[in-house]
Amino acid sequence: MLRGFRVVNMWLRMVVVLVIAAPAAASYQDHPEAQRFIDEMVSEHGFSAADLQRIFAQAEKKESILEAIARPAEKRLEWKGYRKIFLTGDRIKKGREFVREHQATLARAEIELGVPPHIVAAIIGVETRYGRNK
Repeated sequence: MLRGFRVVNMWLRMVVVLVIAAPAAASYQDHPEAQRFIDEMVSEHGFSAADLQRIFAQAEKKESILEAIARPAEKRLEWKGYRKIFLTGDRIKKGREFVREHQATLARAEIELGVPPHIVAAIIGVETRYGRNK
């Protein structure tokens, strides 16, 4: 899972670069930053260049998503609004299951990165509902 954190971090960097520097070429696949990213993922993490090329060839800039990101709920909601969304019985149950299932990896991440397991689990719960939203 620690490798997964590094890969996610790299993917997020790539998304930011590509969103800010909208494709100067015909597709994201041809964007110089995308090619550098693909090369790095292949050489450092053993990804398939062909798979990554295919993914970037299918990538599309979606204005509706960019507009939604520009209007995050954080500007509208206070904690009392978030509490009823995030502190539900189902989320708590799934959080406990996630921590149990990934206990060793979370412990290793805490040692290597200094982030307590419950913080990592909470972030994953908020951002992906423990893997349901990808």
